[in-house]
Amino acid sequence: MLAGVVVALAATTGAAWFHEARTPLVAQPVVQPVNVRAAIPELPALTAEEERYAAGLWAVHREAVRSAVAMSFAGITYKTDDRDPHALAQKIEPLAKFFHDAETQVRAISAPPSMSRTHGRYLEAMKLYANAADEMLKFTDDADQRHLDDAHRMNVNASENMLRVGEVLWPGQYKPH
Repeated sequence: MLAGVVVALAATTGAAWFHEARTPLVAQPVVQPVNVRAAIPELPALTAEEERYAAGLWAVHREAVRSAVAMSFAGITYKTDDRDPHALAQKIEPLAKFFHDAETQVRAISAPPSMSRTHGRYLEAMKLYANAADEMLKFTDDADQRHLDDAHRMNVNASENMLRVGEVLWPGQYKPH
């Protein structure tokens, strides 16, 4: 009986091997590694005039990013932990001043014609951040939740504008949002 089982297993194994040997090989698609950098179109290099503009705007941008993150965290802290409108106002007041001043500074920066759209988008971001800060301060006065909702919407739009400008002027820059 044991010999019969061994013969049956050997026959089954042989039949399976014979079947596999006769089955034509199906060509497997070759998976090429994806070059992520090649998938992202490279932007043309900035001209000297555009580089000067980018450097001038960077002086504002560096602080604007920090202030935008600080404003977001102030709102998050208020909603999740603090619930003290006075503490929120203390955090937002210097940021509101910064964004109003930044709007003025960005207006004063001369943009080359090729950067007029980029400049307008960045200026709009500073206005939106300033208005968002003002809305948050209105909330600290009257506790109307609509002010925080409006501020959040403006903050998101400003952030998107700033990120789009950053893709043009400082590609590869760390995105804090």
